[in-house]
Amino acid sequence: MGAGGNMSTPTTKNEKKKSHLQRVPSSKPPFTLGDVKKAIPPHCFQRSLIRSFSYLIQDLILVSIFYYIANTYFHLLPSPLTYLAWPAYWIAQGCVSTGIWVIGHECGHHGFSDYQWVDDTVGHILHSAL
Repeated sequence: MGAGGNMSTPTTKNEKKKSHLQRVPSSKPPFTLGDVKKAIPPHCFQRSLIRSFSYLIQDLILVSIFYYIANTYFHLLPSPLTYLAWPAYWIAQGCVSTGIWVIGHECGHHGFSDYQWVDDTVGHILHSAL
């Protein structure tokens, strides 16, 4: 750097054309957010308490199954396989646990159910468990 960060480097026309900044759109798209929202069917915006809890229960069951498998069977594996099994477990458990975090996060946006108190309760429980 030197010279207080005022070092200049010669640039050619080809380097300017390859600049990533030139690829960034500078004008508004031909559609609005309202147009995108209108293109989505109305039933996609309806919240279902049963469907929301089914996703939560499914994720909690998967977390429990992965934990059970790791806790019950990993110590029975030969040593080299154990070194492969644990990272696979961490990845799988992390993916499912991210889903649980997302459900709790959506509760904060009132996206879990039509009842604010249900969203607040579920979101508080899920994020307190983190």
